[in-house]
Amino acid sequence: MRRYALSALWLSSAGVPAVLAAQGFSLYEQGTCAMGRAGTGVAAPCADGSAIFFNPAGLAGVKGGRATIGVTLLRINGGFTDDVLVQRNALQEPLLAIPQVYLSYAATPKLGVGVGLFAPYALETQWPLAFDGRFSGYKNVLRSIYIQPTVAYQVTPWLALGGGLDIVMGKVELNQRLDLAEAPLPTTLLPPPPGAPPYVFGQFGIAPGTDFADAHLEATKTTVTAHWGGIIKVNDKLSIGGRYLMHAKLDYSGTGTFTQVATNLIVPSPLPVGPVTIPAGCPIDNLLTTPVAACGLVGLNLFGTVLTTQTLTTSITNPEQVVFGLAYKLRSDWTLFGDYQFTRWGKRLTVININFANPLLNRSMSERYHNTNGFRFAAEWAKDAKWTFRGGYLYHQGAAPPETVTPLLPEGNRNEVTAGLTVQLAPGLTGDLAYQYVKQNDRRGRTREPTFNQLPTTGMNNGLYKLHAHLFGVSLSYAF
Repeated sequence: MRRYALSALWLSSAGVPAVLAAQGFSLYEQGTCAMGRAGTGVAAPCADGSAIFFNPAGLAGVKGGRATIGVTLLRINGGFTDDVLVQRNALQEPLLAIPQVYLSYAATPKLGVGVGLFAPYALETQWPLAFDGRFSGYKNVLRSIYIQPTVAYQVTPWLALGGGLDIVMGKVELNQRLDLAEAPLPTTLLPPPPGAPPYVFGQFGIAPGTDFADAHLEATKTTVTAHWGGIIKVNDKLSIGGRYLMHAKLDYSGTGTFTQVATNLIVPSPLPVGPVTIPAGCPIDNLLTTPVAACGLVGLNLFGTVLTTQTLTTSITNPEQVVFGLAYKLRSDWTLFGDYQFTRWGKRLTVININFANPLLNRSMSERYHNTNGFRFAAEWAKDAKWTFRGGYLYHQGAAPPETVTPLLPEGNRNEVTAGLTVQLAPGLTGDLAYQYVKQNDRRGRTREPTFNQLPTTGMNNGLYKLHAHLFGVSLSYAF
């Protein structure tokens, strides 16, 4: 029974790291003004306080104070088409709302201070329960809220520096089904040959895709990291900027709750399993959870010790972000921007260790994420004192290698275009609007995670993921 519990819990927890790895679909749209610029601005951040995220040094030398509240609405569309039946299962995505709040103030002509709240890592994927990917995860949620107090100083007329601490509050949630056909029988009931894996229910006529349990796993953690940057003003036209967001290690802890799902199957004829013969007409659901007599088999309980609440822990590290950029003023009303972004996934998301209260349940999982590069370009036109228009383009690589593209995060390389505007609504009050279209390259992947200690390979890929997204940003800023 203990060995079965180990196997079943591994099936139920295999999706946890991939949900956490959804940070590969990070959200860089942390300010409506910068979103319209395709996220550029590390060399010349917007004046709405979002410099707290895009480059903390941008708070230096500002005048007065600024309060900004905004939201990015994210709508993901897409689906998976399998190779065999050519059947498409569409994502059932809700409209996600990603908030941003910034407050900045010039304490002196050279010293700027501020605090920001933003969510640079957030994702929710939902799939229909008819989709085979439900055994990896049918509703998966990731949220990482950053609160960043920030200080910036104008060191010289040409150099500004800034930095801050980030309080990171992380939460992950996974909902998935367990497949009875893949569940192994206890080796005490039916020992396999020496060196062979346990027998599974599929070897006794249980069809693949037979749901027998629903798993809900949830974990949280709060940690602290840091963020700093600098801006060099080469001359009146050219600025150079850079920023570094440190990695954040999150030692998650939480629980997994397992609920039985009725199979409504019966044993069609007497089934000898080791020393036990299961009689014909016996409901399989009774055998799975009943700890007392079931079909005349006293004490036969295959899954009752598993379908309970279990504690779990795992450590996930959000990767470093390094960004360099230029801002060049063509003339008084036109400015060009260009940024390069490097995200260090390769050292941060390779192997995920999952630990349970019972050390016999501990497992490791290979993710093999790659470092990624992103390129952002934009232009901004200040038409007059009331209206400013902007637009941009960006390209960003996906972090997941071909062998780890699953329903939890079917990400890939992305091309994106943006547009936005700022309008003066009243003295001291401005409004920003932005739109962004994301086109992800089609990506081959699989519907299920590897079981036990099986390493993922591209040979497990069984279909094609197609995804695109629409993002809408809106914010209000008040200068005081």
